[in-house]
Amino acid sequence: MLDLKKYAMLFLAAVVASSLALFGFIKSPDLPEIKEAGAFVPRAEAAKWMSLGHNSTAASLFWIGGIIAYSETMFDGKSFKWLSHLADASTRLDSLFKTPYTFVVAITASSEQDTTDYALLRRGVKTFPNDWRLAVSAAFRFANGPGKDFAYAAKIMKPFESDTTAPPHIRGTGRTFELRSMPLDVAIAQILDDSLNPDYKAFQRGLAIKAARVLNSTEIDKIESILNDAAKQKIEPHVAFIELMQMNVTPNTL
Repeated sequence: MLDLKKYAMLFLAAVVASSLALFGFIKSPDLPEIKEAGAFVPRAEAAKWMSLGHNSTAASLFWIGGIIAYSETMFDGKSFKWLSHLADASTRLDSLFKTPYTFVVAITASSEQDTTDYALLRRGVKTFPNDWRLAVSAAFRFANGPGKDFAYAAKIMKPFESDTTAPPHIRGTGRTFELRSMPLDVAIAQILDDSLNPDYKAFQRGLAIKAARVLNSTEIDKIESILNDAAKQKIEPHVAFIELMQMNVTPNTL
């Protein structure tokens, strides 16, 4: 009698678990069409129900499955475009699972038009705010991808301006994105103002490089010469501003 009761409880638990999983599957949002034969991408909300509290384990299993599928397609000449969806499902289950964030941003071209990785990267930089390597990779993705969100890229990198653990060129990245988010005339005025500041005398080359990026110009030496002339009062700042603005001939792109 005790055994029957035990099996009845197990059966009831299985029914409840299946019902919860089915409910989560029905209520979860639809996935994009999957064209690769045999590919399976779980709905993140359904995965939460099916994991029955073992979120970290389920996240690892989904991710391992995705890596296997991705590796197989590399050898058979096909493409597997849904790795970011698997990464999204895995990190929704376990936001501290760091590997999917770093892997996806590493294999995704910064100019990729498919933005399914955006939500994943936003979660990643929010979860690991002190990781400058993840931050700079994500920042370049948002700055170069569809929408060219320079303001968000600058926001990501802003905390690292005074981070001594990050290399100097990384600490200045946020300022570069910030300038790119400004109207051209405002950005050039800001750079010119910095060049006139005696405290920034040693950084004229860096300011010239930033100005070149804003102007989409390759004439860094000429820009540096203009900034130096303005700093040494050889030319008036408004003249330097006009000369710099005249060097912009194409739309801004990184």
